[in-house]
Amino acid sequence: MDRTTKQGDGQASSLSNLQITVQHSDPDYELLKHDLTRGETGLLRVFSLIPKIAGKPSFAARVDDGSPGKHRPPELDIDIKDVTKAIERDFKANRNGYFGHHTDRSPNQNQRIFDVEIGTPAGKVFAGEVSFNVAFSVAISVSASSSVSVTATVNRANLLLRMRNFLSTIFESLRRRF
Repeated sequence: MDRTTKQGDGQASSLSNLQITVQHSDPDYELLKHDLTRGETGLLRVFSLIPKIAGKPSFAARVDDGSPGKHRPPELDIDIKDVTKAIERDFKANRNGYFGHHTDRSPNQNQRIFDVEIGTPAGKVFAGEVSFNVAFSVAISVSASSSVSVTATVNRANLLLRMRNFLSTIFESLRRRF
């Protein structure tokens, strides 16, 4: 039997103990926490800021831990949604009044605490701290094999050998009786 099982590739697979400490929140936005498990698209979503007023951008926080085969420690990135490509580029580059794509992680590497500040030219949308625990999927490889080897030898007894064994058996049984 030969069997190999593989699970995981080292990516962050899920989050737990999500804590969001809000220091500032624009009243025109609602904070929505997500499932905290990596979806079919590969995204590990954390929370979103959804506008209550039409025409304002939404924001989505996600874990960025690299790509398959090129993993790195998990970071918290913010994406801006419902805007033009030019505004997306401005947000990622922290220019023209847009900021918040990258967050600042606590200098203590044993903690996953991120300082989050998100803003547009209209003003600050959100400020706070986000922390969570990460569960990683790890590759496990198990191999097992077995083999059985049998050798059989046939000894043919000739007629004299069979007669000798028969007579020995009779002799032994007579001897026990007397």
